[in-house]
Parts: sequence; C-alpha cells; structure tokens
Amino acid sequence: MFKKAIDLIQKSNSIAILSHVNPDADTIGSMLGLYIALKTLKKKIYLFNTADKIDKKYDFLPMLSKIKNSLPDRYDLIITVDCANLERTGVNIKNLPIINFDHHKTNTLFGDINIIRENFASTSMIIYEFIQNSNLRISPECATCLYAALADDSGFFQYKRVDKKTFEIAKNLVEYGAKPPKIASFLNQRNSLAKIRLMQLYINSIELKKDAMICISKLTVEDYEKTGATLSDSDTFVQIGLSLATVKLSIFIYEINSEKAKFSLRSKDNIDCSSIALLYKGGGHSNAAGFTANIKDIDDIIENILKKVSL
Repeated sequence: MFKKAIDLIQKSNSIAILSHVNPDADTIGSMLGLYIALKTLKKKIYLFNTADKIDKKYDFLPMLSKIKNSLPDRYDLIITVDCANLERTGVNIKNLPIINFDHHKTNTLFGDINIIRENFASTSMIIYEFIQNSNLRISPECATCLYAALADDSGFFQYKRVDKKTFEIAKNLVEYGAKPPKIASFLNQRNSLAKIRLMQLYINSIELKKDAMICISKLTVEDYEKTGATLSDSDTFVQIGLSLATVKLSIFIYEINSEKAKFSLRSKDNIDCSSIALLYKGGGHSNAAGFTANIKDIDDIIENILKKVSL
C-alpha cells in the first residue's frame, strides 16, 4: 500500500493534504511531517484545516503557517491524515483520488488507498513508516512534527496502544533531530490563566455515578465566555476525570454553541468508547472516542450511556 501511495503521489501535480476539524497534535503534526518530506518531490502541495486559527500551542511546529482554511480551485490528489471519515475533513470531495492515512478503528475506508493501522498509538507513526518506505528524507523539522504528534496522541506514552514499536519510532525520531524535553515543554507547559480558571469550573462540575466508576462533567458556552478560554483549552480535561482512582469511564460534555455539544469519552480496561460513540454517529478508539449531539438531548444520552455500560 505504501508503494501504491507513493506511485500515485509521483503521478500527481498538485496535492491537497487535509486534517480533521478541531485539530489536535496528531493531525497537525502528521500533516506537517508529511508535507516537509514530500517537498523534495517538487509538487504543489496545499495544507488545509477548517479552523480559522490553529491553536497557539502548536506554534513551534515547523511550517505551521502553511496550513490554510481555504483550498485552491484545482488539485488532483487528496491525502487525509487522522480522519476516521471524510466528513471529518470539513470538505465536500468529489471525483478525486484519496489516500487515507489513519489509526482509528472506526475508519470508514473512504479512500482509494486506505493505510490504516488501528494498533498504532498515532497516525504520525504511519506517516513515519510511509516516509521510510518511500525513500524520502526525515529532516530534523519533519522529525519534530512527527514526534510531537506521537507524544501527544499517546498521552506521552501512557495509553493502551503504546508498545515496543511506539518507542522504537520515538527513538528513531529523536535520532533524526526531535528534542523531547523541548517538545513536551511547548505542548504541556504554556497554559494560560484562562485555561486554569476553566479547569476549576470543570472540576467543580464533576459528578460520579455507578459507585464512582463513571465520571460525568460539563462545561457551558457561558463557562468559556466567563473565563476567556477557548474550546481547545479543554482538550485534555476528560483525562482529569479518568485519573480518579475509582473511575473507569470519563464523560466530558462541552457546549460548542447554543445548539450543539461535544461528548468526549475516555476509559480504562475493557470499556469500548468507540462503540458508544458509534451509536451517535461519532467514532474513535476503544479507550478514546467522541461525538457531537444536540444540547437538548444531553440528559437522555447520559441516561442511555449509564444503562448500556457494563462495569
């Protein structure tokens, strides 16, 4: 599949690399790492994300300014990174070949070439292997992007899918020039006061259900407005609930606007978050998934999840 992908890239003149809505480190780092590696092929390459502005915590990543929230009128190949389905790109794509790089078990295999590794801790691990197998160069800048993606999406090497291969690739990326302490500091040690104030509201909202094995927390639009925080400031809050000793499933609901809310799910042991998310047209991994719902349905959804989850 790697050979088919690089052959298709070689035949293309202009390429659009798409990342998913509400971008995280994996989709951004994978996109940038791939872009840096492909630049040597002398192709026209466009990087796209729907966000008006990429979160400032990624401002240390090389080539971040190349990501735009608009696409040119014409291009002849689409590459998606870390997108479980085509809708996650925010783009209506018709009649163009697609290379689909992803590690979500819920991937819908929407590409003409689907390179899916659901056992990998990050999509950036797939991009690393693709670059290696395609005889492309991994520069220090490329290594920085891929390592940041890998470290962040693996919870800095603590999630279930972290294994020997994860550390082998991380080691290799360090040898290519990635600086783990610096990357960790950029991603984890630049919190705003607004984020800390929002975190306090998150903690205050926590409710424990089913003998304290399920944690439920909520943030409203007003909470974000009151603190001056952004939606991306709360990206990792769901992990706080999961860090409680008795909790096996953490459910974090945050309002996107006056009509929509996002459910973020994290679990320990054998609770399958992705199966819950699929009930509501979402997706993800066994221990990390999410979906979007109408605000008016929140209470019914919580009640339904509590009924369905076996502990």
